Amino acid sequence: MISIIIVNYRSWKRLDACLKSISLQLMDNIEVIVVDNNSNDDHAQAFIEAHPQVKFILQDINGGFAQACNKGSKEAKGEWLLFLNPDTFLQANNLRFLLDRVSTEPSWKLIGINQLNDIGRDTHPHGLFLTWWNVLPSIRSIQQLLNPSKSKQRWSKDAISYPDWISGSFVLIRKIDFEELGGWDERFWMYYEDMDLSKRAADKGWLRVMYNELVCTHSHGGSSRINPETKAITKTAVILSAIKYLKKYNSPFYFALAMDMYVMSKIIDIMISYPFSATKRAMAKKLLKARID
Repeated sequence: MISIIIVNYRSWKRLDACLKSISLQLMDNIEVIVVDNNSNDDHAQAFIEAHPQVKFILQDINGGFAQACNKGSKEAKGEWLLFLNPDTFLQANNLRFLLDRVSTEPSWKLIGINQLNDIGRDTHPHGLFLTWWNVLPSIRSIQQLLNPSKSKQRWSKDAISYPDWISGSFVLIRKIDFEELGGWDERFWMYYEDMDLSKRAADKGWLRVMYNELVCTHSHGGSSRINPETKAITKTAVILSAIKYLKKYNSPFYFALAMDMYVMSKIIDIMISYPFSATKRAMAKKLLKARID
């Protein structure tokens, strides 16, 4: 059995399409669990009635992606867990083909598939681990140019590839392996929790695999860009989660070096756009009030 765990926050229209795509998988052994992060918009009850085959967990808090995924995993009965974004759409029978393949590959521990956006462009749901020395995007771009075997293009082009980390928008893992990793780290409210999960798998020598022969659609921003306030919150979360990740995996000395580069780049970016962007002004206010645990 496979348990599909979806975290929702006011993304009902896209979630409805996602659930319909799951129904096209023509498999009997699918369990679907939706954890709603306190959408609090009066849509939940009608949605629950429209999808009686789905188990809904309605939270009275917005605990973030990692916390909600862990909540759903505790209710899951399947030997496989698929963490899936509500703004994804699966092609017919993708899951059956995927499970048939991964069942023959015991060394594959975290598995993703290729993801295209609404106009068919590759979203590159994978990447390099963030380190103190490649904290700037320009440095990561140079790193990939110097080593094409570790480039986003290569990781999406090869039928089977082995990136550093795999996006949490679609990640398949055996439940026994997920529990051995200790689940998602709930200190990451949103973003970088997938890089962190992959990093802990890498530290165990486990393979993170992109099985690019299968494809799904991923409409980015289905929950995170629904309005300007939410956009500011999620963009701020990207920065805070990156800092938490760097702090977790670097010594105090190298963390300080990374912070010098990363924070300065973000300050410059926000200052340049501050007069013209309400989102950047809201981000500045939120960052000034933020704490890094």
